[in-house]
Amino acid sequence: MAANQKIVFAIVCLSLAFNVVLAQQQQQQPANSSDSDSDVAESRTFGHHFLRRISFALVPGAFVVGVITTLLAALTVVSMKGLGVGVILLVLAIGQMLSRALPVQAAAYAAAPVAAPVPVVYSHSHTQQPVWLEKEW
Repeated sequence: MAANQKIVFAIVCLSLAFNVVLAQQQQQQPANSSDSDSDVAESRTFGHHFLRRISFALVPGAFVVGVITTLLAALTVVSMKGLGVGVILLVLAIGQMLSRALPVQAAAYAAAPVAAPVPVVYSHSHTQQPVWLEKEW
């Protein structure tokens, strides 16, 4: 265990020494190198010109985003209307299928004996004989 600790301590000391030497070399570089203070103050990518280009492109970009948002909202409203009509028709169709498929529970009450069917008199004029229609309830 002591040997491992000595190896780790030696590696840490060597890395610190290399860092000190590297820092001294960077401080001794001449001031007239390619990295001047003007390059640091305004970069080519995100400087004043970039902000002007972005400000010119901002208005058309916002217009396009607004148009797309409006069209998507209109499409959503139309789609929801169609979906609502479709759901209503589906519910009616399922209700009709269930009413035809399931046995009628009220048939037991209607099966009770009734006196006679109610006659319906249909006549166009007073000169003809009336037509008697039997309606079964």
